[in-house]
Amino acid sequence: MIKYGKTKSGSQRYICRVCGKTRVENYIYQAYEVKINQNIILLTIEGLGIRSTARILKISTTTLLKRIVFIARNITKPIISKGKTYEVDELCTYIRQKKNYIWLVYALEKNSRTVVSFNVGKRTSKTLNCVLETLKLIMQ
Repeated sequence: MIKYGKTKSGSQRYICRVCGKTRVENYIYQAYEVKINQNIILLTIEGLGIRSTARILKISTTTLLKRIVFIARNITKPIISKGKTYEVDELCTYIRQKKNYIWLVYALEKNSRTVVSFNVGKRTSKTLNCVLETLKLIMQ
């Protein structure tokens, strides 16, 4: 690695002589902080939207969405057992325009309020049945 100029904020940049990739020794952009994923989870639980979360964390909305997808891929399904009571509910929202409605159907374990199953799609019996089939498998 050899010196390769400075960033807009004045941090030293370096370039690799072998592969040509550049890097900065100390990033000041908030998205590179270690605790950023935990902060994203906490703000999402509080019900903040994408833009407000990005504004509070001082990161771009695109970066935030990529982080949310990364976090979501690493979520493990909760342990589901017989003999518990489950509630099924739905939530309606839209994508970009109010005419582009999308529905979220989810099942909660009544006592712990843990989401055990969910499905996103149009408001059809197919979307609902995906969640109900999961619950039927539990009850068997």
